Amino acid sequence: MIEDKDFTFCVCTFNSGKTLERCLKGIYRLGPGSRILVVDHYSQDETVKIGKSFNAKIIQESKGLGHARQVCLESAHTRYLVFVDSDVEIVRDDFLEIATQILAKDDYGAVVGLALGHRFRYGLPAGLLVLRTKDFTGKIVPDYVDARETYFIQRRLQSSGLSTFYVTDSMIHRSQYRRFKPEWEGANTRLLPAGGLAQLILALQTIMLLSLNSRNLKNIVYAPIFYLKFIRGFVNPAPWVRLDRGVSSA
Repeated sequence: MIEDKDFTFCVCTFNSGKTLERCLKGIYRLGPGSRILVVDHYSQDETVKIGKSFNAKIIQESKGLGHARQVCLESAHTRYLVFVDSDVEIVRDDFLEIATQILAKDDYGAVVGLALGHRFRYGLPAGLLVLRTKDFTGKIVPDYVDARETYFIQRRLQSSGLSTFYVTDSMIHRSQYRRFKPEWEGANTRLLPAGGLAQLILALQTIMLLSLNSRNLKNIVYAPIFYLKFIRGFVNPAPWVRLDRGVSSA
């Protein structure tokens, strides 16, 4: 039997006021007695106020997304840690039940919730991700990365011989456009310990699967352009490694 006290939900935020309330409502509906942690990058909007209205613990950090993920890992003292992006709404009522059933098996170490209608599975997206906290003690994610931070979580899983399970139709991802996102991800990929040809091939596969999952012709056509911008950041990382993670209308 699952209990709310077994879960810490961790939401990394920066100027997430437009989507955070819906995100936290979904969390509260799924686990009303669970611990909610908001790790905020000193937002300038209503993010912190919204987090406090849901009795979330607020931790503010100034280093970036990699550091924020590590703060979550170090601050979750419950049995399970659930990463939820601030623009994600959990919609599958049995998601936690499925996740705990899977993580009761010795060969699985992560459960990923896929967006509605998405069928192509890839990597370790952290939009909705459940981990056993005991598997992630110590320093996992370095502070120098500001994107591709899940590479280090996946590396721990692989070194422990643990697989990832994917649960379909678990959430809605209302992604907001972020200017220079492809360059940002490409630059941080260059910083990875294995940031070579293999990572470029993996990135291409992920971009194509993401676009196909969307079933949107515009996204599919844009995928090669996204990848070329990704390469731009990879080849010349310095201008793109640290960017404002806020929403841009540009």
